[in-house]
Amino acid sequence: MLKKSAALLGICIVFTLPLAACSIEERKPADVNEEIKEAVVYDVEEVIDQVVINEMESFSEVKVDSEKTLTNQEDIKTIQDAFFHAKKEPGAVDMSDPHYNLWLGRDTYYLWIHESSGTVMNKKDTHVIYSLSEEEAQEVYTLLDRIYGGNDNAQ
Repeated sequence: MLKKSAALLGICIVFTLPLAACSIEERKPADVNEEIKEAVVYDVEEVIDQVVINEMESFSEVKVDSEKTLTNQEDIKTIQDAFFHAKKEPGAVDMSDPHYNLWLGRDTYYLWIHESSGTVMNKKDTHVIYSLSEEEAQEVYTLLDRIYGGNDNAQ
């Protein structure tokens, strides 16, 4: 009888482990998305009434007289949505000087932007970068191009 119980227990364990592993794998994307939400946008539900943007000379130097303040809610939503949906990139971070510095809500971000791609980094965690989708990068690029009048940074 003891041998039958042990065998049954062994069979149960063998079949239960793959199921447990599957359920762990299924939860990972939700956990990653929550991590991105917390790292990229402090509080998605937070009402942001302005975004302050500066062009950058380097990580530590802001371009003189480049500060712009966005108060248009559609413009703010364009930036907030792009940052919110950004995808965390794996690996070590070694970036060139950022194009822009943005104050969005309670956090400050570096932004590298081109016509069809963009990268964002929260100043609180400079070891992690997030990539914007092509569509959202285009929207942010167009917005910044309109604001800064086609400067050389956003290329």
